[in-house]
Amino acid sequence: MMLKPIPQLAAWEAHMTDCAKIIAAQPGSVDHSACTRPGCKVLNESLAWYYDGNRVFRQIARYTKDRAWLEAAKKCRLYYRSYLSCPTVGHYVDGWRNFTKGFFLNATEDNDATAKQDVLLIARRGKFSQPQHRADIAGWLTTPSFVDAGREIAYAISAWSASKALGDQEFARRDPYLDIAYFQLDTWRAYLQGYPASKYPGEPGAKFQPFMFALTAEALIEVYQRPDTSQADKEKIRTKLEAVARLTYDKLYSTPNHAFIANTGNPTTYWPAINLLIVPVYGWLWHETGAPYFLEAGDRIFADGVVYGWPEVWGGKQFSQNYRWSFDYVAWRQQAPK
Repeated sequence: MMLKPIPQLAAWEAHMTDCAKIIAAQPGSVDHSACTRPGCKVLNESLAWYYDGNRVFRQIARYTKDRAWLEAAKKCRLYYRSYLSCPTVGHYVDGWRNFTKGFFLNATEDNDATAKQDVLLIARRGKFSQPQHRADIAGWLTTPSFVDAGREIAYAISAWSASKALGDQEFARRDPYLDIAYFQLDTWRAYLQGYPASKYPGEPGAKFQPFMFALTAEALIEVYQRPDTSQADKEKIRTKLEAVARLTYDKLYSTPNHAFIANTGNPTTYWPAINLLIVPVYGWLWHETGAPYFLEAGDRIFADGVVYGWPEVWGGKQFSQNYRWSFDYVAWRQQAPK
């Protein structure tokens, strides 16, 4: 199968390495002496560590075949680890700050025992971790408003998957949060089917956010790709992601504005700078299904993100959002579908 070129790929590659100021702004440590309970007060989420800059710069090093990028990854790792050791936090990471993929790469690619321990501690003791919430799962499965915790559940699933891949027996069984993610996807699907007339079951200010769906998709795709995932779970992951991805694109993507609606609570606000955090879902679905719909949607989202989103990438957070997993879009897009 002859694949057409990915639109704006060269610009995506150029923007990737145009980040000297972002790297310079990222410290390798932070003084936590001002932190008081109930948690860390000094962590700066505008920097590149956020959205897992350790992972991002390691991926850039791999893609460019230039190990100099590992120094930027190291800065992000050191900064994030200083948060993990903050006396008011310990390893009880907040649910929206749960980033294990960079540590997983440190552990598996560098044989780094400390990074492996970091993954396991986050997976066991994070505020939204499965071991901490065994008694809550049944209730969450009957609470539609729990869609507001989509990001936190997604990150916890990723932490479980990383721990499982590292061979820890505590995480050898099926992740109980998969059923919560399925419930959230079903709830989003019902909402989007009736949008804009339907009532959102969660917080009314933001409502449905496409990038939150993308984070759920990212976590579930990791599970799908595991050889020990059951066929029943694989089928649920593919069909549920396909349904919500179609509704999200058909109802919330604006070609004139080059982006998805930021959230359905603000339906006239568009964020092209977030396109590259969402587009891998469409690349994966094209790779899995071969449906031209996902190829066409993916290329439009990707190109719009590169062209119209880059001017909005003013800091490290936005940079890491763009390159968190758009590498996967490029990889899936460059392979013939199954």
